[in-house]
Amino acid sequence: MKFPTPPPAWKQQFTELVKVLDRQEAGKRLISKYYQRIEKLKEALGDRRHKLQVSVVGIYQDNKIVPYGESYPASTVIKDIGLQRPSGQRGDLYYTNSISEEQLSNIDADVLFFLVRRQKGANESNEFLEKLQQKPLWRQLKVVQKNQVYFVDGGNWGGFDILAMNAVIDDLFKYLVNTP
Repeated sequence: MKFPTPPPAWKQQFTELVKVLDRQEAGKRLISKYYQRIEKLKEALGDRRHKLQVSVVGIYQDNKIVPYGESYPASTVIKDIGLQRPSGQRGDLYYTNSISEEQLSNIDADVLFFLVRRQKGANESNEFLEKLQQKPLWRQLKVVQKNQVYFVDGGNWGGFDILAMNAVIDDLFKYLVNTP
């Protein structure tokens, strides 16, 4: 299956895949379970979800800090839950322009999910991130001061399948519900 860049939403890709594989009933069950988990997470978060601002950021090629918009795969899960986003990450955006260290305040929120790559060749990005965390502009972020920055698997958060989205839900439960 070929998709344009940026690709269509993961739910659309999932729907097309189950059609191609002639597994519509299995697909309906998986989507139903997805929405059941979303409802459980909404319930666990309560009214807090309407006020909680969540930022989603990663390091892109050439060590650029990239905020992700509401069309990014994991962002659709966040939107389904009803969590809020910083102004620069709202709207039908897959990602926004990269930001400089001087613009880090643009990614400040109540919670920051920072996508990291764990595959081979990610050392340069991880070294960049380690250096970034030592800089004063990073330490000035409210989300950093409140210790609400979570480094999550970029493979799952950028994935386009139901398994990846369920892994995102697992992370959201872990960091938003089960963390004091």
